[in-house]
Amino acid sequence: MAGFALAVVAARVQLPADNGTNAPPWFNGWLILALFVPFAAGLIEDVTKSFGARLRLLATFVGAGIAYYFCEAALSRFAVPPLDALLAASPLAQFVLTLFCVGAIANAYNLADGLNGLLAGLAITACAAMSWVAWRHGDQFLMVATASLAAATTGFAIFNFPRARLFAGDGGAYLLGSAISLFAILLCHRHVDVSPWFVFALVLYPFADTTAAIVRRLATGRPIMAPDADHLHTLLAQRLVQRFGRVGRNLASAVIVCVSGVTAVLAVALHRDTAAMMMLCGFLAVAFAVAYLAIRPRAPAAAAADDIAAEPAKSK
Repeated sequence: MAGFALAVVAARVQLPADNGTNAPPWFNGWLILALFVPFAAGLIEDVTKSFGARLRLLATFVGAGIAYYFCEAALSRFAVPPLDALLAASPLAQFVLTLFCVGAIANAYNLADGLNGLLAGLAITACAAMSWVAWRHGDQFLMVATASLAAATTGFAIFNFPRARLFAGDGGAYLLGSAISLFAILLCHRHVDVSPWFVFALVLYPFADTTAAIVRRLATGRPIMAPDADHLHTLLAQRLVQRFGRVGRNLASAVIVCVSGVTAVLAVALHRDTAAMMMLCGFLAVAFAVAYLAIRPRAPAAAAADDIAAEPAKSK
């Protein structure tokens, strides 16, 4: 958090203020505050274990609200005509959907923090892709902001993979999820030729995994926010541990990050083509479902929590 904040402040001082895409001087302070709120909520939970999931979700809403009002981080289009018409006609709908999407993605990244290097790898690939697209559009601020977050996360990743000496915790997960969702919203809002499905493709794995977790818990009558060990990365890690030993946990993380990296490259190449991006997202969603159904019957969750959990005494 400190590395990212210092980088964007330094960039604000050095970047020209009149290139048409940079934000006004006060923008950086509000953006840092918007990200600090969910980061602080997650950090309090890490330290005290008393800041519940609902309060952390509320913190992501507060951060998104700050970014909406002071940074123009408004979810204004989905490239789906009926929904776009609603958003164009109703600022309230924009506000509600902005809060919902930021909260959903922030929590999705928190759930993805289950293996060494997985959270960091997903965040780095998403930030790198957005930074490249921002650079292609001459948006120096978003280019520097996303690149700064990727660089700060890389510094953390060195100590988290393959052997974990540092953990992101809820603070790190909520920071990365909130930042990536807000950068995605800003990129689409500031550049109308960037397809909203481009940024959706970048967060599709954590989104799909969280959606599957909600469906799974509803189907079994469990609370939506109850933890379990049936995530795709958890089951894949268990399968690879059975075959390759403990190194299988790192192999599972590497496989998912590599797939996300290939997805990011394809998304960058197609970021203006909404139809192609929809097809890519649809293909990835089907691939996720097929992979999950193929692995789950032979990988009971009972052993997964003990065998492959990357963070001590905690399964998200």
